[in-house]
Amino acid sequence: MSRFVRAAIVALGLSACSDDPDEVTPDSGTFVDAGTNADAGADAGTDVDAGVDAGAGSSQGSGKLGCTSTGSVKTDAGTLSYCVAKVGDTEMKIIEPQGGIAPGPMKLAIYLHGDGALTYTGSNPRALLDIGGWTYGHNTLYVAALAPNKCAWWTDPARTDCKGDAPVEARDLEGKNAAALVAVIEALRKGWDIQDGPILFGGSSGGSIQLTASFLPRYGDRYPGIYALSCGGEQPWTGKMDWDATQASLRGPTKFFFTYGDLDPLLPDIRTAEDFLKGLQFPVDDNVIAGAAHCAFDQVGRVAEVWNQATTAP
Repeated sequence: MSRFVRAAIVALGLSACSDDPDEVTPDSGTFVDAGTNADAGADAGTDVDAGVDAGAGSSQGSGKLGCTSTGSVKTDAGTLSYCVAKVGDTEMKIIEPQGGIAPGPMKLAIYLHGDGALTYTGSNPRALLDIGGWTYGHNTLYVAALAPNKCAWWTDPARTDCKGDAPVEARDLEGKNAAALVAVIEALRKGWDIQDGPILFGGSSGGSIQLTASFLPRYGDRYPGIYALSCGGEQPWTGKMDWDATQASLRGPTKFFFTYGDLDPLLPDIRTAEDFLKGLQFPVDDNVIAGAAHCAFDQVGRVAEVWNQATTAP
């Protein structure tokens, strides 16, 4: 992808992430109870155990993660508390589901922001406003994760200068960010009792690219998922999967839902990714928005919409 196109995409993405009148209140003090009757600040440490025993259909984890700070955010489900935690170089904001709404293990949902990270770091981050309310009422532990370099999930974490456009050579070809995401998943499974069922993955722009081009080909067999991909997606950068995706047992329940505008400059890459995944017999759904440029729609709200559709459909 040319530097010119990448610059145009970044500019469009930033303009699409306008602030919302709802407020997000950071708080480094006591964790505010959002109705879960559980303190998300309980310290379970941040050690990552890739060998967590899944037990009978779930991770059997407990103890949660320690919060570096806490805050609250207004959502459709009311004002909810969130915990800011860190695993390695990856910071995340965590919203626990409503306590007592469904006994037993919970689902896990993870959202990866686009370039610039405004949906995560903005004064009114859409990642919490648009998704946290849905997960809270659906027995789902929600995690909005910040890229290790604080700006882009698809670029090498060593590229910490987030100003301007990133050249295609900046791609994280070694999969360092994919490995960081694995560490996050394992830490969460150790800290909470997470279902072994498919993880709800969501992404916007560069977050969607990271999930399809790097994470999936390396770890898709290990972590089946429902992928809600807004305005982004690429086929594996290596041109192949690192595991045998022709085996239905390894593909498991993984499904892909792409949403993008027909004027998005990333459209050729997205459609190439769709064709690649269809060729491997993955279920692929796409929603093309007429007249929409890059991320020129509610790309974050769309993630929650897809998750709701995928988890409630008969």
